[in-house]
Amino acid sequence: MRAEQDDRIRQADTQRRHSTQTLLTAIAVLILAGAVYLLSPGDDEPEEMLESETDSEEVVTIPSPPEPEPDDAILAAPDIPVVEITESADDPAFDAEEAEAALESEPTPVEEIVPEPEPPTPEEIDAELRQAIAAEGIQPAEPIAPSLAAPYLLDRGISSADQLARGLVPRRTLNLTPPEGRFTVQREGQRYRVDPASYERYDAIVAAITALPAESLASLFQQFRSQLTEAYASLGYPEDAMDNTIIAALDGVLAAPVVEEPPYLQSRGALWAYEDPALEGRSDLQRQLLRTGPENTRALQAWANRLRNALLNP
Repeated sequence: MRAEQDDRIRQADTQRRHSTQTLLTAIAVLILAGAVYLLSPGDDEPEEMLESETDSEEVVTIPSPPEPEPDDAILAAPDIPVVEITESADDPAFDAEEAEAALESEPTPVEEIVPEPEPPTPEEIDAELRQAIAAEGIQPAEPIAPSLAAPYLLDRGISSADQLARGLVPRRTLNLTPPEGRFTVQREGQRYRVDPASYERYDAIVAAITALPAESLASLFQQFRSQLTEAYASLGYPEDAMDNTIIAALDGVLAAPVVEEPPYLQSRGALWAYEDPALEGRSDLQRQLLRTGPENTRALQAWANRLRNALLNP
């Protein structure tokens, strides 16, 4: 993929300054994104800004950046079946033939020009999403509740899904309470390994995530599917790859290794890296999942598998 920055929202903002697209965006996947904010914060790379110089007699035209294409692994992920949601289907008294006959018996009304309604504001979209969450009976626990209270739920959710599908950790698109305490290591002679006590920092957030009902999240996805598709397309991707991206994000969680014994580390300045090249070579997402410990990783993978099945088998 040509979009390699770990923060897709920043890239979208830069593109908007060069007259391209508006960034919109996921509630079900926003909660999935919480599953991997489990995470040493790390330093963020500085944003690179492109500046143009213009001559007094010549206007320099800055070409629009090429539209990104999803990775082959994302495009290979299964499509999520479409579920048609209609109010009439839930009404036992609804009779299609009777309704059609009633319409035919009525006189043809005079065509009236009705102005198109104003598009909903971001605040209205957030309110609709939160209302739908409450209607599904979802009550997130404290570690993930702040993320749902923050604005621009759709924006942050679909951007998080995009980053997760590419193996990144969406640090800036979430508003979660970080785990308490510090990451610690144990020394064994001249070597260092992860202190198992560090895994306990993630117990509360993993418990809150895995308690969320997968079927309810899949229902929310179908309710807001059109908005999610539009938001995904606003990032510059083809809209028909949106559901593949969500499944690819879940597959990235499922593919993370489960390491029973605390892995050995090596110092890289102020950071720790895994001594085993097979672990250090994993994606950013999967390396962060390793920090939760084997029990938490298995719990998250079981939950991700339930959500995946609920999406693919509505």
